[in-house]
Amino acid sequence: MSLVAGAFELDKSTTIDASMTTAMPGGQKPPGLENHMTSSSPNTGFRLKRPHSSNLLLQELRSASTDLLSLLPPREVAALLIDTYFDRVHWFMLIFHQDDFRQRWQTLYDTSPDGNFEATPNLGLISTFLLVIAIALQYTGKYRFQILERQDVDPTFFKEKILSTVRSRLLDIVSIGSLEAVQTCVLLGTYYLYHGSPNLAWPVCGCGLRVAQAMNLHRRLPINQPTSAEVQRNIETRKRCWWAIYEIETFCSISYGYPHGIVDADCNVELLHPLMTSPGQSPAIYDELHQCPASLLSYKYLMSKLSVLLKDVLNDLYGVGSHQSGSSKRRPGSLDLKTLLHKVPILDDRLQKWKAELPDILRLNPSTPTQYSSVEEMDRDIGASGPGFESHIYQLQALALSLAYENARIFIHRPLLTYRTRPGGDRKLGSLRDPSRKASHLSLEACRDAAMNTSNLGESLIFSLAADTYAAAFISIHTFTAGVMLCVLTNINPLAPESQQSKIGLRGLLKMQAHLKSKSRSLLSEQGLDILERLTRLVMEKELKEILTPRNEFSSQVQENEAPAHGHPQDLGECEPKDQLDETEEATREEGLADFVEDTTVSQALFELDQVLSCHDSNMALEPLFPDLIAPNNGLAQEQAWIWGMENPMQPFW
Repeated sequence: MSLVAGAFELDKSTTIDASMTTAMPGGQKPPGLENHMTSSSPNTGFRLKRPHSSNLLLQELRSASTDLLSLLPPREVAALLIDTYFDRVHWFMLIFHQDDFRQRWQTLYDTSPDGNFEATPNLGLISTFLLVIAIALQYTGKYRFQILERQDVDPTFFKEKILSTVRSRLLDIVSIGSLEAVQTCVLLGTYYLYHGSPNLAWPVCGCGLRVAQAMNLHRRLPINQPTSAEVQRNIETRKRCWWAIYEIETFCSISYGYPHGIVDADCNVELLHPLMTSPGQSPAIYDELHQCPASLLSYKYLMSKLSVLLKDVLNDLYGVGSHQSGSSKRRPGSLDLKTLLHKVPILDDRLQKWKAELPDILRLNPSTPTQYSSVEEMDRDIGASGPGFESHIYQLQALALSLAYENARIFIHRPLLTYRTRPGGDRKLGSLRDPSRKASHLSLEACRDAAMNTSNLGESLIFSLAADTYAAAFISIHTFTAGVMLCVLTNINPLAPESQQSKIGLRGLLKMQAHLKSKSRSLLSEQGLDILERLTRLVMEKELKEILTPRNEFSSQVQENEAPAHGHPQDLGECEPKDQLDETEEATREEGLADFVEDTTVSQALFELDQVLSCHDSNMALEPLFPDLIAPNNGLAQEQAWIWGMENPMQPFW
């Protein structure tokens, strides 16, 4: 279409009608659509004279606007819910500028549509506004709930009405291709993701990704001359939308094993700028983040950077990449040992460097007093602001970053858990200079340490308040992962001293999940707690069995478990005949692979875990956290347990 525009520019006497390009990729938007888009929408071509005629698309947009406008609550109710969103949700999402949004939503009440299409407000703004207040309705405490009741507002009914209406009009909204359309998908998708409907979240977020890519949000804008503050603000808003989409894609891939929909080679957009008021050089080219003053946006910059790292982990260690189909993805145990020993230390080193960038204000101190003494006090502080509230937000962000870091450690080291060193191999590993040789030796302790640290976060004062924020489900998922890890590690050898410490950590994680369940009213927390309780029973039953096992039988079992286990010949080269081993002796000596064997105790622990998650025991009448685990062919099946090796619960592949 740019070529067509240039051709017509050569002949000033020739004009082109808008109806000639509306159906073409990159063509002009249908006449009359401008009011449904923002100035931040991409420039799609040359300017055309707009005729007065309408068409079916415009009629649908008018109808969608009417449906959504009919849901606008009284201004006083809207103001309360907007404050609630920025009190509870905004710090975690940061997809738009607070000041801009607070000004723009009021224009919806200042405009009085009288049937004239020209006066119809922006459809994307309406949908974004309604989803903001719908999410806020989820986080109204008792005090704010009573205020809404006095305004004759039923929070639950109103929230569901908004969600169902926006969902039914989603195609109309995404068809306008604006930043608000992307924001709508982010808000709606994350709500479903964090509130028990991941099958809805995935396609909705996918719509947001496609709109963002069509708007080139993943590309750096070609601006060579100095720009105004308004233009720079618009650029930062575009980046906020893109990195929100990127984080969601990565989170879903990690949580459910879905393929990642973004190819990094296609993206050159910079990370967010933490300085909200001073546009300038991006911290992406700084050596360390602490060279920039910390701000509330530092959190989003760090989360985005971590998402890039985790996407590399998905691809390098798990084979869940954007360039691979779901059917060809590698299972965690199928990557050869040599590659794992090489890549795990490199990725862990990147993670440690990421952690080193955290500014002091975003490093969680469990003993730091909180701004609010209780959830009730927090609920009464409507439209909170000032240094005290900023300190509260920093603590919440520090908690989220700590959870994300510990979860990333588990995610990186998980593939090496199924390997251990031969008897005496520890001494050899300790003398090796290559850090990769020590990777397998350290991965188990890294996973245990990360899970225990996650458990300890429950003792922080800010944790008791986090359940009433949008991060509740995020916390719950990471707590669940840590709980499963401790169950696996404890189940390997229930009577070992380390297992006793793991059970203490598991108790703390169960307590955290119970708190999240009671305060956040989250289905995810409720089901996660149920599964962790059942896994804990499995661990305790195995411990009791070990205690009651006669000594002679127990000794024989120990000897059997200590017998050298054999891995796959192609991975370890230990099952080959001697003449074949001679041929690979030099490679084996250089790589140090002969010091490792497959750990069958971990395989057994994972198999037992599989039995619990799959609910094979008829006596365990459990509604599973992810019911598609036992119905793998049921449409868009989410596979939360894929990381543990339960891709097919009837046939564990470890």
